[in-house]
Formats: sequence, C-alpha cells, structure tokens
Amino acid sequence: MNSGVYTAYSGLRAQMTALDQLSNNLANVNTVGFKEGRTFLTLLNRAMGSPDSTDLTSVINSQVTVAPGPFNESDGSLVTTGRELDLALSGNGYLAVSTPRGVRYTRNGSLVLGKQGVLSTTDGHAVLGEKGPIQLGPGKVQINELGDVQLDEVAVDRLKLVSFAEPHLLQREGNSLLAPVQEGIRAVPANVRVRQGYLEQSNVNAVASVVQLVEILRHFEAAQKSVHLLMNDVNAKAIERLGR
Repeated sequence: MNSGVYTAYSGLRAQMTALDQLSNNLANVNTVGFKEGRTFLTLLNRAMGSPDSTDLTSVINSQVTVAPGPFNESDGSLVTTGRELDLALSGNGYLAVSTPRGVRYTRNGSLVLGKQGVLSTTDGHAVLGEKGPIQLGPGKVQINELGDVQLDEVAVDRLKLVSFAEPHLLQREGNSLLAPVQEGIRAVPANVRVRQGYLEQSNVNAVASVVQLVEILRHFEAAQKSVHLLMNDVNAKAIERLGR
C-alpha cells in the first residue's frame, strides 16, 4: 500500500486528538478557574527500523503527531460575588489542596467550611496553608492579597500558593484539580494576588474556539480527500499500468 495513506491517516488521527482537546475546552467554558488546554501539531520523522519503531513507523518515515502544550495561564475575568469564602487568584499560581491521592492544585476558589471548620473545596478537599489544613470557625473571615487568613481579625495562617517553572508538567485530574505528571516536580511560592469576594472565570475564548473548530474540520476533510485520492486514483492507475 502507498505509504502516503499512512501519512494521511496520521493526520486524521492528530486532528481527532486536537478536536478532543478543543471539545474539553468548550465544555468547560463556564467552569470556575478553568485554564484552556492547547495542542500543537508537529511532523515527526523517524527512520524505519529505529529502536522505538511502532507498527505505524515501520511503514512510514513521516507522520503527523500531536504535541501537548502547556495550559494557557492567562487570567480569566473576575466576577464579584461578595462571599467571603470565594477567592480569585491574579497571576500564575495555584491553591494547594489535600486529597486522598496527595497534594493537588487548583484555581477554583469557590470554598466552603468543611468538617470541623476546615477551609475546603466544594468536593471536600482541605485547602492547605503554610501550617497545614486551615482551621476556621464561627466568625468573620478576612483574606488579604498576600493570602493571610484572619478570623475575627486574629491571624490564623497564610494560604499555600504555589507555581511551577514548567506548567506543561501538570495534568488534569478532574474536578478542577491538577497533578504533576511525575514525582519530583517541585512547586515554588507563587507571586500572585488573592482577591476575596471574587471568582475567576474560565479563560477559554468561546468565539476563538469555534473558529478553531472550523479549522480542524477543514484540515480533517483535506486529509480525508488525500486518502480517497491515494486509494482510488493513484493506486488504481498504478495497478492499471502494472497490468499492462
């Protein structure tokens, strides 16, 4: 079979992966603190018979692949709620929360008082401060731009706000949580401002995403036509001439 068919097939597969990423972005256009995911299409060249050769690369040297890109870390728009446990972060950084799977990171600042007065996410994960889970109780909660938490004007703790030098090493885990893709990825203190009484909206641009959706469909159609041309025209002519 003409190896060009495999090249076109790899393009179709890459466009489907890009479409999955775009669909996830659009599905979370109203999710608090959601960061847009991005993908990049690249052309991978490999020599046949290389040690990492797969079934596909054994018959094709060039294929289109999808390279996962870092999240779009630009700030989303802020919406005023006036609720003292709603927090928004301005700048590149995340809240650290404790989960049964370990420490995870989120931009979703819609918080509640959980069991025994622990500051928690809506899913029940304790929000971490520099001393550990932040213990609160009845009273007025005040959180300043540095993340200092006060209860009735008495200092309690400071939010653990972290950032990553290589944000592309974070992966989504569902429920607005991010996790390092491997152990040993170090979080560092983040230079962010905390806004109490606000929530950060998703930074997905719905209009731009729809335009990108049309582009992906056009590219998919072009690759599909290439497969049809190779299978029905080029190969047919080759067979006809060989027969003669």
